[in-house]
Amino acid sequence: MSNQHPIHDKLKSIPLFHDFKASEIDEFLDLADPTAFKAGEMVVRQGDSGSCMFYIAEGKCRVVAKRGGDLVELAQLGPGEIVGELALFDHHERSADVQAVTDSVLLKVNEGVLSALAGVYPQAAFKFLLGILREIGERIRKTNARYMDTLLAMPQTK
Repeated sequence: MSNQHPIHDKLKSIPLFHDFKASEIDEFLDLADPTAFKAGEMVVRQGDSGSCMFYIAEGKCRVVAKRGGDLVELAQLGPGEIVGELALFDHHERSADVQAVTDSVLLKVNEGVLSALAGVYPQAAFKFLLGILREIGERIRKTNARYMDTLLAMPQTK
């Protein structure tokens, strides 16, 4: 395809898109509107309303939460990872800031993108949602492990 998006091949190399056909990736890129962020630029701010998630196609982002007067870096994310996925499903306020660490390209995914993709390529939409669920599941497993480590490190009282 001569008018292929510049990040098409990069997406194909990321696990979530391995099983996508070229036409499915093209459609996804047309719908998700890749957006460039300069290093240091904010993607989302904690407390803002949210209804979409972002897929990191290029670059690195950091996730930082504010609690009281403290800042806690929750994660550094790179290509192939997602951020803001809970807002896509629950439409609640953002729970953390997301900032580009390097120049980055993120794909914004909202319900309209998923509906449009499902209308044209239902299998691709299913693969994408399954990938999101796998990522959420992996994050829950890691959080559970950290929680257990914290509990085990606490003095036991009888």
